[in-house]
Amino acid sequence: MMHYWNIFVEGYQNYAAYLWQEITQPSWHSHFYWLLIVSGFFLALEWFMPWRKTQAKFRQDFWLDFFYMFFNFFLFSLVLFNAVSSVVVNLLNDGIKALSGFDLQTVNPLNSAPLWVVLLVGFVVRDFIQWWIHRLLHRVPALWNFHKVHHSVEQMGFAAHLRYHWMENVVYRTIEYLPLALLGVGLYDFFIIHIFTLVVGHYNHSNIRVSGYATGGIIGG
Repeated sequence: MMHYWNIFVEGYQNYAAYLWQEITQPSWHSHFYWLLIVSGFFLALEWFMPWRKTQAKFRQDFWLDFFYMFFNFFLFSLVLFNAVSSVVVNLLNDGIKALSGFDLQTVNPLNSAPLWVVLLVGFVVRDFIQWWIHRLLHRVPALWNFHKVHHSVEQMGFAAHLRYHWMENVVYRTIEYLPLALLGVGLYDFFIIHIFTLVVGHYNHSNIRVSGYATGGIIGG
């Protein structure tokens, strides 16, 4: 039991140190600054080529969504989630290893695959899982009570992409973890996939004027 308590404490301390480093030491691997860069890019597009021209530059609830954006990306994990998830991941791995001898943290089916294969497989698998999770959020009443926060947006903009209840973090990450761990998608691979999906998500929610055939038809669906 003390082993898992130590994992909890270390998970909290390590994430706090990671978040501080993300903010104070900018780098190309920084989620924090990529979020700022991508968000700033779409904010500029909304200002200079808006679809709804009468919508204010800082639309209704913009700052609320701005808070959600950073809370769901960073602060929620600092509050509790990262430490708890570290314990759950180790419990899951220990349980599977004890029952079957299979070690999620050492077996890596994609270890010898080229980076583009890892990224493609990781993106497709994650997108497929998220599609089904999204269906569940709409169909299961208990989950819809959380997901309706995302649908409470009255004026659309890029930051609405990350307006969602903190419980969605738990649902998505819990269901995503096992398939991606089994495949052996690493942190660096996941970082690239995550930034790509951030761009797509911001695009899908942004108030920008785009020709529907080339860009909107492919990316916007």
